[in-house]
Amino acid sequence: MKRTVKLVSLGVLVVIAITLATMALAQITATDDYLVTHMADIADHPGYLVTDLEGYITVFYQGRGYPVYITNTPISTLRGVDRKDVEQGILVETRTELIKLLEDLGS
Repeated sequence: MKRTVKLVSLGVLVVIAITLATMALAQITATDDYLVTHMADIADHPGYLVTDLEGYITVFYQGRGYPVYITNTPISTLRGVDRKDVEQGILVETRTELIKLLEDLGS
């Protein structure tokens, strides 16, 4: 009897885990953007926000709540004015402007 209860409980937990995993994957695939690994892979978009996320320069598509690109440049290495601008968020209109800004901040 005890073994049956344990097996049923384990089965319920497995079903719950599979359901939650499926829901998480559905949310991931539902987003049309993803975290890219190279600046060149950033898609054309009508506006970008360059800001600080966990101490690094990070790019968001304007109006989106998740990052698209996290640089390996710590904001602590930026000059005072640049650091303040990044902390407040810099809006950039085009991909070309974005790449130039990231190159300037990274140098």
